[in-house]
Amino acid sequence: MGTTFEIQSDLSPADMERILQSDMIAVDCEMGGLNPHRDLLYLVQISDQNNTPNLIKTQHWEQAENLKSILTNKKITKIFHFAIMDCAFLNRYMSINVESAYCTKIASKLARTYSNSHSLSALLEDLLGLTKDKKAQTSYWGRQVISQEQIEYAINDVKHLVSVKKELENILEDKGTLPTGMTYVELNRQCQQFIPTLTHLWLNGWDFGKEDSESVFGH
Repeated sequence: MGTTFEIQSDLSPADMERILQSDMIAVDCEMGGLNPHRDLLYLVQISDQNNTPNLIKTQHWEQAENLKSILTNKKITKIFHFAIMDCAFLNRYMSINVESAYCTKIASKLARTYSNSHSLSALLEDLLGLTKDKKAQTSYWGRQVISQEQIEYAINDVKHLVSVKKELENILEDKGTLPTGMTYVELNRQCQQFIPTLTHLWLNGWDFGKEDSESVFGH
């Protein structure tokens, strides 16, 4: 990725037209910490099904109307890794409820019961044979001009999420039916639909076990 990659304050009309042709997109956020009531939202990255990325960085998230429009479009599935965290920050800083959110961490905990590791790095290595560069993971995203290393890290965070989702759903399909009679696919679907409720629980002070690695909804 060249150093001339454009950081935008909102999606352009041309971006909107292109993204609206996808029925699913990958989304990730970079923040100043893990507390949406204290820490700032610094960057939102999006990748469509053709792996075309957009990086949005602004101090005025409420004015990013085109980004809001995409995130609240029910017809487009937004794939996150640990969606509850990202959706909480997007709710806090953009005053929106992300529609049709999908979490690969939730899907992994239902599908990959053979593993205790459900980080994005683990999923990329296990499902796609890729190694994730973590060097920029804990860097400061608030500086006015972010580094080339940060740009590449942000893009790579969303680049493979669509493929990860597809691989996880293949596993869920293969696993068939649970002893209680519900399929793994249906259980995943119902868990994904619970993301907005969990987001509001967290933002309003209730704990849903987010720090419990054994919880389906935890970090």
